[in-house]
Amino acid sequence: MDPTLEEQLESQIVALYKEKEELELELGSSDIDAIIHEFQNLQKELTYLYSFKENYRTVDTNRIQIESISKAYILNHRFHKNSNQ
Repeated sequence: MDPTLEEQLESQIVALYKEKEELELELGSSDIDAIIHEFQNLQKELTYLYSFKENYRTVDTNRIQIESISKAYILNHRFHKNSNQ
């Protein structure tokens, strides 16, 4: 093998092990399947949170009567801006 090719391969292997160590330190795993699974779970959770934000909104409790909490989540279609309730 050409010495430069050997050096390139060694350099690539060193870089791969460094990336593996960084993943272990930052994510606790370098297993690609575990990382993908966690990423997909985070995507699902984010999608849920965005849908929650789109379908609900916070309402100051002086607009509705609720005891012992300071804010409530109400579906947007059930609350009208011009309502005096």
